[in-house]
Amino acid sequence: MANEAYICRIDQNLAAGVVQITDLRPNTSRRSLTYEKVPQSGYLPARVENDAVTGNVAANVTTSALSGLAAYLADVLDEGAGAGGNGIDAGQADSIAAGIIGEADAGNDLGKTEIDAQITGAAVPAAAGTTIDAGGSQGSVADVLKILAGGSYTVPAGTTVNGGAAYKGSADGSFDDDGYRQIYQSGALTMSVSEGDLAQHIADGYCVVYDDTGRPLS
Repeated sequence: MANEAYICRIDQNLAAGVVQITDLRPNTSRRSLTYEKVPQSGYLPARVENDAVTGNVAANVTTSALSGLAAYLADVLDEGAGAGGNGIDAGQADSIAAGIIGEADAGNDLGKTEIDAQITGAAVPAAAGTTIDAGGSQGSVADVLKILAGGSYTVPAGTTVNGGAAYKGSADGSFDDDGYRQIYQSGALTMSVSEGDLAQHIADGYCVVYDDTGRPLS
């Protein structure tokens, strides 16, 4: 699916349920449930989750359930070209996640090229063909943007995480979409980013809005 947009909260001090976005259509509280099935307006999404993987792994598996970007990366990235490569380790997962979140907080591009650069920058060998979605990896730009936009991804205790472990072949974690609202690129979104609620929230440093390729809409 294309045409998604991702409102990513970058302010770390705002309480939940404080900043509203009221000029997106259909309005959540005023829409026709029969004809307007996908609500868009609401509150600024939650800040990205990012539980540390380091310190929560023993004998090559997670010791508790972990949520957020680093957990997602540890679950889906394969350090090698195809089946047989090794999974990334906890330190690499935390480092890549911190780099991606830093780019989002700065309002920078976060497409495939930029995300892959963060992966290789964390000592994951580019020569092995490692990317977010190739070289054996199971991830996607859309998933990364969704987590940055408040989507909750959790891996269970016992998830394999290790730079020397065998290739898993599939991810163990999953998204919990309860409360997550997917936003779409629309005329209302364009107007909001240009001169409406989102324009003000961007100017105030509350959020950055990405299109489905990871380019800021501002």
